[in-house]
Amino acid sequence: MHHKGRRFSALTAFALASLLPSVALAACPIPGQWWQADQPLTNAELLTTAAQQQVVLLGEQHDKMAHHRWQLHTLAGLHALRDEMVIGLEMLPRSAQSALDAWLAGEIDNDTMLAQTQWDEAWGFDAELYMPILEFARMAQIPLIALNIDPALRQRLVSEGWDNVPAEERHGIPPPHPASEGYQARLAEVFNQHAMGNAPDALERFVQAQLTWDIAMAQRLTEATQDGALAVGIMGLGHVTYSDGVAHQLNALGVDDTLSLLPWQRHHCELPDTTLADAVYILRDE
Repeated sequence: MHHKGRRFSALTAFALASLLPSVALAACPIPGQWWQADQPLTNAELLTTAAQQQVVLLGEQHDKMAHHRWQLHTLAGLHALRDEMVIGLEMLPRSAQSALDAWLAGEIDNDTMLAQTQWDEAWGFDAELYMPILEFARMAQIPLIALNIDPALRQRLVSEGWDNVPAEERHGIPPPHPASEGYQARLAEVFNQHAMGNAPDALERFVQAQLTWDIAMAQRLTEATQDGALAVGIMGLGHVTYSDGVAHQLNALGVDDTLSLLPWQRHHCELPDTTLADAVYILRDE
């Protein structure tokens, strides 16, 4: 991983494993464990290190309830260690912020919040998958911030170019940092698998759209750290894996203390791919 955030040393991971001989000897990762550098970590060490960051990214497959339960578990652990915290949501564009604020303050009910944020139109995945996280934030009075931008603006930035869209019309979002070679290759693979277009510049536009998405969320998370809060971003796996998406743009914006975390579905005794993120959390077999 080329990511600049704080990380656990292999020696620390080895020392932890030596304290857990039954785990070290077991062929299978155990559900409920964190893994980093091919070694299990204690929950306490992972969360203590994560709580010291500027930004923590929690990836998800949007339609998997187990991923959202893991996110909630991790958010609760982080908040126990870091009182000043905000939760950023990929699911909603900036235009939804006033409704989020009103709901957090108890001024509107759930149905009104979902209607005013246009949840179904903006996101499309069942809000019930996310409500436990949102309710936790409201109970603990953790600010919720809308990370995304409207699709129309994203398309405009790609088609017209950043220099042709005034800063005030793009929320002051800077142009994205160029994608790494690995990210370019993975995006090209997705593009080809889904046959997204035959125009000569179709792939380039697809990559630029993804980078626009990444920089928009990175910029909003960067703003959230200005008062010293821990900003935790809830977003899709594609923006988190290999630290090539949002973390890459955060680093370009000068936010170096970041940690990318993912859930990992165990398949029998297969070891997790710990190159996917700074650490992964083991879920039960599907």
